[in-house]
Amino acid sequence: MTKINTKVRTGAKREGETAAARADLLRRATAQGVKPFTSLEDFAGDPELTADFDVEEFLREVREDRDRPSHRSVE
Repeated sequence: MTKINTKVRTGAKREGETAAARADLLRRATAQGVKPFTSLEDFAGDPELTADFDVEEFLREVREDRDRPSHRSVE
């Protein structure tokens, strides 16, 4: 029988790892020209560009695409 010793990360260490991962993600996003959302208002978009956006049609398209069999699906 083999005994495995595992170390449980402390909350502070986990928080540090999470902060480092977020900082890395933000750095990579900035390098690619991506502006991450930082508030709920960022999701709203420009009213002039989204005035004719049909949410219901978008959701129908998403559902149709989701229900369409993938060529990678296992049969």
